[in-house]
Amino acid sequence: MEPLSPALLLTVWERGIGQAPAQQALLLLGAMLPEADPDALADRPIGRRNALLLALRRRLFGERFVSTAICPACGERVELAFLTDDIGASQAGEAWDPDPELATASADGYRATFRLPNSGDLLALTHESDAAAAQSRLLARCVMTAEHEGRPVSVPELPPALVTAIAREMEARDPLANVQLALTCPACGHGWTALLDLAAYLWRELDAWARRTLREVHVLASAYGWSEAAILAMRPGRRQRYLELIGR
Repeated sequence: MEPLSPALLLTVWERGIGQAPAQQALLLLGAMLPEADPDALADRPIGRRNALLLALRRRLFGERFVSTAICPACGERVELAFLTDDIGASQAGEAWDPDPELATASADGYRATFRLPNSGDLLALTHESDAAAAQSRLLARCVMTAEHEGRPVSVPELPPALVTAIAREMEARDPLANVQLALTCPACGHGWTALLDLAAYLWRELDAWARRTLREVHVLASAYGWSEAAILAMRPGRRQRYLELIGR
């Protein structure tokens, strides 16, 4: 993995503004692994992609996650904090392991061979607003072959039991693709689960960092006449000392 300089991170951030979350994730991974083929990154299963994003986040922002959620029962805002290990990712992204082979699932006399969803699939569904339609399209993209008693069948013909079996097998093979947090409201005691979108979370952190960094560059450049490159090359601690001096 290449070290990511502040200048490179700002370039990635600029390129990703307004892009779909899946594309933003690919931009981050492309900067993290410049030797990797872009198509290979896009084909990487979502859970494997998330593992790499977790490794990148660990390097950029540390192990601790802090966020909030709204209780669906009483509307209370719940604050939550957890570590990378708490979501079962202690070894996330430490190896560039090969993608898994095709998997199979059977139910009600039907059998399907499928692959795991990847970033390319998410990009293809970016403008799909109907959740059920998006799920159907995703299934159609991932199922390679399907048959019933030796006869080829189309994806729309698959029974609900087989669709459920495929979903369960996908989750078992790529658990980081669907990270669910178990939450309990301190106000009313209601318990529920919430999805942790790792790509979106990391991008929000990057966006906050980039905007804060640009403000610092503006202040220091205005006060001392230094170039952006010179300011970004400073260690954060030294940069902060200069900012404190300007504030006096």
